[in-house]
Amino acid sequence: MQRLLKHLGLLLIIVGLLLTAAPLYRWAAGVYYQRLILSTLEETPEHENPAPDIDPEQSKEDLPAALGLLEIPKLDLKAAVIHGISEEDLKKGPGFYPQSKHPEKGNVSIAAHRGVYGAWFRHLDRLEAGDEIFLTLGTNCYHYRVRQQFVTHSRDWSVIESTEQPELTLTTCLYTTTTKRLIVKADLVKVAERITRTKAVP
Repeated sequence: MQRLLKHLGLLLIIVGLLLTAAPLYRWAAGVYYQRLILSTLEETPEHENPAPDIDPEQSKEDLPAALGLLEIPKLDLKAAVIHGISEEDLKKGPGFYPQSKHPEKGNVSIAAHRGVYGAWFRHLDRLEAGDEIFLTLGTNCYHYRVRQQFVTHSRDWSVIESTEQPELTLTTCLYTTTTKRLIVKADLVKVAERITRTKAVP
């Protein structure tokens, strides 16, 4: 009996370690992917940046195909933004909603996890009206100022719809429920040319 209890205890310890290791692995994988992409976005000249092929039929109102660079100074956040919001996409970092429009034409919407993987939006609730957000996309840097923060139902898709107003929408989950989403809305206040930092020549 004692031997059985000993083996059972060992089994429970192993299961506990595996349950602990899985989230840590997912976190590390997301952080590693982000470091690789950020290195590319920050150190490589724009014309060398790897990006999906741009469809010549793409409307000028559509979101450019390049990867984005999201920076929120108040949260000390700097993250590469990929295209897509599937579970696999969001393991790698924040993702653009497919409904996103060109930053100068409509609503750019970005989703990210708050408590798993890289948890890029874990402090999103700290943003207040007037806080600054920067989105670098292609050759431009878009400067936004937070307008409001609120909570809505997870199936409220109106928050990512576009009007004639250029704006940024950030969405993430709440810690307490899966049926609600935390939303941050920001207005576009300035568009500036992107500044690239090239790799130093040895």
